[in-house]
Amino acid sequence: MAALLVAVGVPVAGLAVLAHATSPTPTLEVHLAAGSDDSGEAKDKDDSGGSGDSSSGDSGSSKDDSSSKSKDDKSQDDKSGDQKDSGDGSGAGKDSGKESGKDSGAGGQGGDAEFPGRDKAGRASADEYTDMSQVASNQQVGQGGQFSGGSYSFSCPLSDHHNSDNFIIAPGKRNGAQHTHDYAGNNSTNAASGTDQSTLEESSTTCTNGDKSPIFWPVMRDLAGVGPDVGQDGGSLDGNVGSFIEPTAVDYTFHGHGTRPVSPMPLNMTLVTGSAKAASTGKGSNAKFACASSPDRVSDKYLACPAGDQMQRVYDFPSCWNGKDLDSETHTEHLTYPDQSGECPTDKTPVPALRITVGYQDLPGRSYAIDSFPEQQHNPVTDHALLEYLSSEARAQAGANCINAAQACTQGSDQDTSRAGRLGFSDQVPQAKNYDSAMADMGSWGQTPSSSSSSAAPAAPAGMAGMAGMGH
Repeated sequence: MAALLVAVGVPVAGLAVLAHATSPTPTLEVHLAAGSDDSGEAKDKDDSGGSGDSSSGDSGSSKDDSSSKSKDDKSQDDKSGDQKDSGDGSGAGKDSGKESGKDSGAGGQGGDAEFPGRDKAGRASADEYTDMSQVASNQQVGQGGQFSGGSYSFSCPLSDHHNSDNFIIAPGKRNGAQHTHDYAGNNSTNAASGTDQSTLEESSTTCTNGDKSPIFWPVMRDLAGVGPDVGQDGGSLDGNVGSFIEPTAVDYTFHGHGTRPVSPMPLNMTLVTGSAKAASTGKGSNAKFACASSPDRVSDKYLACPAGDQMQRVYDFPSCWNGKDLDSETHTEHLTYPDQSGECPTDKTPVPALRITVGYQDLPGRSYAIDSFPEQQHNPVTDHALLEYLSSEARAQAGANCINAAQACTQGSDQDTSRAGRLGFSDQVPQAKNYDSAMADMGSWGQTPSSSSSSAAPAAPAGMAGMAGMGH
């Protein structure tokens, strides 16, 4: 059973350290979700993703920066082409957005019929911003964040590539998210990653411990600036304008929770927090914003922090596993949130609770916002993050051992150094794994030439039914 280990550094807060029993955990049978492969048509899912608790900080965290790549000895079944999207929470949603049209492949810009909602694009409203002084302390916001026992962190600087795909929610669908993502870990992540697992396995990574997990969340923009994607899908065509704001630090830390020992994170596990469609569906939001100087004041609104302070986006992922599935139809049933004391139901297996904290220094007043689907109008409640755990069984086991021994550990290379900014590794991804080539190899709609000889659109995958409203 493998696990997902990722950590980069911005410490969050102190955690109560409760020693966990270290008795061995039973072997669990693991199944891939019975999803279908991509049909090129992504349906929105209604992320039921929970709201995570905001404040309890994390103990052993380590700064996200540092370079180094290493091969990941990933084992375990490949993921089925189930679609998942970014924002979910205890219910995760998929980032595919409401797309009724088929993907036109790698080239050209899609029309409004293919990417609906563009006529509803707009800016975040004034009441979606607030000052830190207006936020009450120790209030329960969202789900997750109740930690105990030990922790382990790892460093994954940002990759130097962006795109508006979401291979989890809309595999094979160009511009499946209709908003641009920041990426960390795997350097090859794009729409094709969901139809050919080898594109991820053969790529380089920014994680210094060799973890090849593809990790992503919506970019933050300075609304007064000019972005690199004016007139492009995922950019201004989908209502996302402004220059990208680079995070100054990112922390990845897995935590213990509750009173039971955790099992290692299984390889190929899909993790989603928040919902990219939460503004319109009212479901799945787990957005959390805080200022570094006051981590106990958490809000689901954009925050204005004091001068010199750091505004943080906090992503708490679910950590109660059903013991068999690595993904699920909505990307949220296989892995759910513990209760407010950090305990999982007795029929669920506790796994490490991942918290990712993305920090920004001196944001431009109220002139900033995250990317979103056009009709979501950059509402902060749509913030979300997703990843597929592609570490190694050895790292996953070592991390679980650390948590159960109530220790604070760091996984990385001996050459780890503190640094910020993106790493220029994406140009080392083999040309054959680039989006255009990968899609050409698979034929239209992500199907092999032999399986898509007809010009008729392929039927939607079985796992796509009932996904309306869940896009990420």
